[in-house]
Amino acid sequence: MNLVRVWPALVFACLLWGGASSLAAQPGEPPINPVPSNPSPANSAEKYLSRPVAAVLFVPPDQPLPRDELSRLVAVQAGRPLAASDVRETIARLFATGRYLDIQADAQNSNRGVVIRFLTRNRWFIGSVDITGRVSSPPNAAQLENAAQLDLGQPFTEEKMNAAIAGQRRLLESNGLYRPQIRPVYEYDNAHQQMNFHFDVTSGPRARFTTPVLSGDLQMDPRRIVDATGWRRWLFHNWKKVTQARVRDGLDAVRNLYEKENRLEARISLVSLDYDPETQTALPRLNIEAGPRIQVRTIGADVSQKNLRRLVPVFQEHTVDQDLLAEGARNLRDYLESRGYFDAQVEFKQQRVTNDRASLDFLVNTGPRHRLAHIQISGNHYFTAQAIRERMLLEPASLLLFRHGRYSESLLHRDEDSITKLYQSNGFRDVKVRDRIEDGYKGVPSDLAVYIDIDEGPQYLVNSLQVDGVTQLDKAALVGRLSSVTGQPFSESNVAVDRDTILAEYFRNGYPNATFEWSSEPAAQPHRVNLRYVIAEGRHETIRDVLVSGLGVTRRKLVEETVKLAPGDPLSPTAITDAQRRLYDLGIFERVDAAIQNPDGDTPSKYVLYDLEGAGRYTMAAGAGAEIARIGGCQTCLDAPAGATGFAPRVSFDITRNNLWGLAHSLSLRTRASTLEEQALLNYTWPRFLDNDKLAVSFVGLYEDSRDVRTFSYKREEGSAQLSQKLSKATTLLYRYSYRHVSIDQATLKISPLLIPLLSQPVRVGMLSATLVDDRRDDPLDPHRGMYTTVDFGLADYVFGSQPNYFRFLARNSTYHHLSRRFILARSTEFGDISPFHYSGSAVDAIPLAERFFAGGASSNRGFPDFQAGPRDTSTGFPLGGNAVFFNQTELRFPLLGDNVGGVLFHDAGNVYSQVTNMSLRTNQHDIADFNYMVHAVGFGLRYRTPVGPVRLDLAYSINPPRFFGFSGSEQDLVNAGPNPCQDQPSRCAVTGVSHFQFFFSIGQTF
Repeated sequence: MNLVRVWPALVFACLLWGGASSLAAQPGEPPINPVPSNPSPANSAEKYLSRPVAAVLFVPPDQPLPRDELSRLVAVQAGRPLAASDVRETIARLFATGRYLDIQADAQNSNRGVVIRFLTRNRWFIGSVDITGRVSSPPNAAQLENAAQLDLGQPFTEEKMNAAIAGQRRLLESNGLYRPQIRPVYEYDNAHQQMNFHFDVTSGPRARFTTPVLSGDLQMDPRRIVDATGWRRWLFHNWKKVTQARVRDGLDAVRNLYEKENRLEARISLVSLDYDPETQTALPRLNIEAGPRIQVRTIGADVSQKNLRRLVPVFQEHTVDQDLLAEGARNLRDYLESRGYFDAQVEFKQQRVTNDRASLDFLVNTGPRHRLAHIQISGNHYFTAQAIRERMLLEPASLLLFRHGRYSESLLHRDEDSITKLYQSNGFRDVKVRDRIEDGYKGVPSDLAVYIDIDEGPQYLVNSLQVDGVTQLDKAALVGRLSSVTGQPFSESNVAVDRDTILAEYFRNGYPNATFEWSSEPAAQPHRVNLRYVIAEGRHETIRDVLVSGLGVTRRKLVEETVKLAPGDPLSPTAITDAQRRLYDLGIFERVDAAIQNPDGDTPSKYVLYDLEGAGRYTMAAGAGAEIARIGGCQTCLDAPAGATGFAPRVSFDITRNNLWGLAHSLSLRTRASTLEEQALLNYTWPRFLDNDKLAVSFVGLYEDSRDVRTFSYKREEGSAQLSQKLSKATTLLYRYSYRHVSIDQATLKISPLLIPLLSQPVRVGMLSATLVDDRRDDPLDPHRGMYTTVDFGLADYVFGSQPNYFRFLARNSTYHHLSRRFILARSTEFGDISPFHYSGSAVDAIPLAERFFAGGASSNRGFPDFQAGPRDTSTGFPLGGNAVFFNQTELRFPLLGDNVGGVLFHDAGNVYSQVTNMSLRTNQHDIADFNYMVHAVGFGLRYRTPVGPVRLDLAYSINPPRFFGFSGSEQDLVNAGPNPCQDQPSRCAVTGVSHFQFFFSIGQTF
């Protein structure tokens, strides 16, 4: 048997993979017996051409493509004469799949014709990459993985491996690790042509800095430069270990040192970092060109050095060139315009170097100071002036926000462009926007008015829309989502939106090569356009399989249920990204990489890859804070029943065990300790309950020891089980059963002793409850629009193990509205009721003290200190809580100083009532024993924006605070006073009340 190559070998880079495939004689035909021959090399190939093909075979028989796909790619067909073009086309098609590294073909004679064999070598693709061994951080394992630059799903070559090791070695050496050992370990997945890489890295010892070698024109004492690097400890004078961050920080520190000397053109570069293996040190060699001392100044205007450093970018870029100076001139002009010098002109002049000194002069002609007093928009009919103003940056002068207004020529041109684009996007293709500036508005010479005149022109509408090429998707549903339909405004921006909508839908359904073209022509009617979209759908691509690596302790079933992708599904980038997001949402992975294997290969189905890296099994958090407000008086006396200014520091420590049993379950312990309370909460969370990602179960154990300095101290032990159901993105339902035991320390009960047996006895409460949460706010930390609603129902009954029997209802609704571009009206209303049943005596006394509503303060009514609203003990004046609650808070939020400081005007109304039948909207207190009326408070607040929410300070004035009797003395004096202390010892009782003035300081909006 003689093997003859019918086409020269074509070698490409590819990766070996398994799968069986061979094309042979049809069933029922006689077997093919090769016939030996010895053709001469010169004409061996030609002897096989035009002979019938007896069979097509693949070597090895296991091929990386499915049999049906392989049959489609082979142009050489059994029974047809052999043609060189068929062989070439087959090889080209196979290479185009991207799954082969080398393909050769040979021919053999047989008793029925020619047997064609394709000899293949498969390509490998990059899978997971992880780092093992002894690595001294920095760098950490993730940085070493990134340095390898082995991208998930891409073809693998030896050159990439060499580059990966070189990149890791460079990273290690830049961190002072000059003697690393890097050993790559390969793990082959033959079934999927995938290679996983494990780099066994031993970083070795880390070098230390040694005295730097300085070269160039220093113009400074070398000892100052060495000290500035920070590479040597100032106390012990020994050298620190080399890290990339220390090298970078040292160079930056030297640059800052020269900048302080006004040497803005100083050039500091690290020439080398030479390693000495004998001393285990790294010698930095720095080249420094100090340059002249350059003074930056303004002539014609007084601009502080602080503002110059901020506005002129030569300080940030550590160099001086014409572009940076021009940018600095523009920044200075904008700065002056923001201060009311709208006609300011700024030029720069660079002086020559003389005696190692030079200057950069910004020549300023400020012109007269103006105030933008008025902006008027005319000619607009389609859009209101308010809608246009919302898109403008120009602002008229206001008392606090912009004292001189916000105006510049560049802002004016930008606003004109924004208005033009707004109209063009709505079909006004011929719109023209003109401006006119008036000095001396209303006779005031310094006042300026801007008049913007809009010539809208005709509006162009879509006369008809024709969509061609849609065969694989629901055409009617697709057209229904488009913007440019008949009768709608015609604009290229709307066409661009339609293009994105159509292609996104095709991509989502597995057509990654879909294309979109459009054309338009005038219709018979004026200002009407006939629009045509042409879509080329391309080939449909599907998922061949989903491959997951890096699971660690996480169970594969959990990942598969979260990914929700299966073989045969459309190869949708959107679905792949959504699955990646869901994996992150589990909270158990630090990194989730998603990719398509062989993304450039011409195959109808491809593997989707997910490479995971688990997060830490344990997380810990510690914090400290404090509360400053009217939080009560002392714990052992009856002073300050309405609260006194106090300071309550607090600390917290939390620890969480993540991903229990590889199922994303977690167990956390959260602790809080302050002068007011001690709390420990143990929480077990079970997400994806019953394999449903919309269900979650949690079990909570709570211990709380509250040292409340107002009315009583109590201890609370509680256990609860909760089922959470996600109904939609905004809406969640919570179903809960809780059982708690609450005991009140009678020694701290600051009410009449006659009430102690009734209110302070330990109580057990078993409650079945449900909570609806609907959150439609744009930003939970600082909402500007939307609505937030919570509704809670609870039933305590003896069948649930409860001693008191009652129904509990509490609802809160908050809304946020834009009154204008910068003013927001926020409102929150809260209503609650506790209704006892199966009780004897009064409904007020049927509810134990610890189960009642206690409210008032920063989140309900700022006319009270925290938890000071509602009924009070008639002898001591301390709050008793109530069975009903109603509060309404209204805030007007507005900017105050710049973009970060805001102001709030607020009005709070409401109270805690003894029971719902005693609720009243009246504003006057009948007598000092009457607390069932509505208390009103008004005030002003400041908000300072931070990344974790606004810091707020509220100053409130209570218009009609409650008055009541207060018993002075100790708790023992109250016991000795008898059943009627104020009657028996009237000298100890005096009428007092809640202060008219309250203040609150905290983080986050009120609601």
